Amino acid sequence: MNKNRVKYEVYFTSEAERKLRSEVKLESYNIITIRKTREEIDLVLKGISNHQGICIRVEKIQPPHLTEFIKNLNKETSIIFLLDQLDDPQNVGAIFRSALAFDIDGIILTDHNSVAENSFLAKTASSAIDKIPFTKIKNISSCIKILKDQGYWIYGLDMEAQSSITDIAFPNKIVFILGSESKGMRRVTSSLCDENLKIKMSDNLESLNVSNAAAIMMFYISNINLKS
Repeated sequence: MNKNRVKYEVYFTSEAERKLRSEVKLESYNIITIRKTREEIDLVLKGISNHQGICIRVEKIQPPHLTEFIKNLNKETSIIFLLDQLDDPQNVGAIFRSALAFDIDGIILTDHNSVAENSFLAKTASSAIDKIPFTKIKNISSCIKILKDQGYWIYGLDMEAQSSITDIAFPNKIVFILGSESKGMRRVTSSLCDENLKIKMSDNLESLNVSNAAAIMMFYISNINLKS
């Protein structure tokens, strides 16, 4: 768990208590422990029933400002994914997991029409929500300008694009933009990209789920050498 995240209480069922205390030294965290029934934990998690009888009440992470986020990366080679108005926590959580699996440097979320950090997102993302640096932005145009000023090239995923991700010799610092699940990338966002790219695939399928598309892009970009 992110060391900067404030932790308040741990809830657990009697069945889960023995395993919890054998694997985690709760006393070292200076945290309140409360035994609850499984039904009570269901209510705390607002309908998430496929849990292991343990949950922790924490403070939401306060993401840094965009400029601080970029500064913290501080790498000559950097890969960022910008999620433009993605509001499905299952997709966003899956993207965070893929980002952790493929060593993506960070994720940018839009503040408007975007998923909120909650228990469902945390469970879907597993530990990735605490390990992948992320920030939130209010204005995507300003964000893209700042990123370009810092040397990033901006690529949008558009299944109608002429070029494929396999056609490009990518520079060292890149940002991939993914549009919403229902509408795809917004026209104004597309116009701000240095180039729009597609994923080549069979004619048997019209489109991919956004989290699947993200995973493919992350796998591909993490397995090629970015040009120096």
